[in-house]
Amino acid sequence: MDGSADRTDEGTAHEYAVDTDEAEIANGVLFDAVVVRYESGNDRCTLVPHDATTGEKLNAWLSADLETVVDLDGAR
Repeated sequence: MDGSADRTDEGTAHEYAVDTDEAEIANGVLFDAVVVRYESGNDRCTLVPHDATTGEKLNAWLSADLETVVDLDGAR
């Protein structure tokens, strides 16, 4: 997932995966972020397990409106 975008009737979806600099695979990428940008309404980010099957992703996800997400350093 490289930040590519898919246009839908309801919004534009972007999928992101970021490589980690961790040496051990156990500390690698655990989640992918799927961001849907809406023309009217709040943009939304959904986290899904990185190495999961489609069925697993449909049952294990977390979504949040982007306006509710804050930068960790800024919140400290």
